[in-house]
Amino acid sequence: MQKVKVSNQCAEKPKNRVTFCPATTHILNVVHQMKNVFFIILFLIGLLTFGQENNLEQIDRKVNLIDLNSELTINEFDWVELTGIVTDGGGILKVWKSNNNIHKVVQEIGLSYGRIRTTIYLTNEIPIKVIETEENFEQTDDGLNYSKLDQVFKQEFFVFNWEMGEGKYKKTGKRVMSESGCSHFDYEPIIERAQKAITK
Repeated sequence: MQKVKVSNQCAEKPKNRVTFCPATTHILNVVHQMKNVFFIILFLIGLLTFGQENNLEQIDRKVNLIDLNSELTINEFDWVELTGIVTDGGGILKVWKSNNNIHKVVQEIGLSYGRIRTTIYLTNEIPIKVIETEENFEQTDDGLNYSKLDQVFKQEFFVFNWEMGEGKYKKTGKRVMSESGCSHFDYEPIIERAQKAITK
């Protein structure tokens, strides 16, 4: 009678194969899952960053179209007369409009140390970009040079959602004399002032 050899696969260990205890296997599985989660997070961050950069480009394209639109009417007003506030260097308010729709507003206020300019671009009466700049008179050994202005600060606010205050800020330089506003709603009085000025 021929003997048949029964193979015990559970007892046999394949050669050249590393085996781990259950605890180590569990840790390796957790690490693998964490890597997957990490890569997913990186992917989502990449998508978000790409989406934001895409939004900034779209906003800048709209801004360029407004700047290049030669059909817009430009009105200039005396800021001191509009506000009743007297400053060392006076001030102006410029409004770019078609009919009574405002597309751009520039407010410039002259102060003893320089000038503050706020530029607001609008589409369908809603701001899409706000630019703030502070320029200071050149400092010399003899005092201030009133014939030369140096830009010391610039802030660009790309608006994604005006009502919610959502957007992206880009800043260069540092404020010297001007103060930062508390929220994006601090720009609304400029728009309201422009609307009143063009309807008078």
